[in-house]
Amino acid sequence: MTQTVRITVLFAIILIPLASIVFANYHVFVGMKETKSCVGCHVMAPMGNDLMDPNSSTLAARHFQKGYIQKEACYSCHEDYGFTGTLKGKMDGYRHLMKYVTGTYHEPIKYRGEFNYQNCLNCHEGTKKFHAVQEHVPVLENLATRKTISCLNCHGRAHPEAVRRTPGHPDYEKLDTSPEQVERIREKLKEY
Repeated sequence: MTQTVRITVLFAIILIPLASIVFANYHVFVGMKETKSCVGCHVMAPMGNDLMDPNSSTLAARHFQKGYIQKEACYSCHEDYGFTGTLKGKMDGYRHLMKYVTGTYHEPIKYRGEFNYQNCLNCHEGTKKFHAVQEHVPVLENLATRKTISCLNCHGRAHPEAVRRTPGHPDYEKLDTSPEQVERIREKLKEY
């Protein structure tokens, strides 16, 4: 083989596919920050519908409705799935993606991972409003000693209960997950 053929083979078989894999993974990690990519999976559409429901009392909807988190609503609370997150967080996110792509999930989806409450503290810790609440003092002490504590114990559910996201439940229609509804959610999110 001539030198030109060897260089062509090197690029065609090794370097171009390797560069494509690196670029695709980077694009996925960056693209997953956008809420519209999360609700693109129809099993996540109930969470997107709930975000935009002004009557919802879930923690995510309250944050979204008050304008605290909008552009990267899902990622803001689940950032450990992202590029700079923990390996466990990335593996949880990858497992979710693979279950969706292969169709091996069952509705309603159930979160098997462990939520990182540091994600809550990234926004709340250090604010005057947070420190003005006496009940937060033991919370911070427990977190400092690595004791498990959940912000949801006091602040309510983050998302609609699984039973409400189950086909056949009266709320399932309200939290519609049809492809048409997913597209409407994605369009509405562009307004924010």
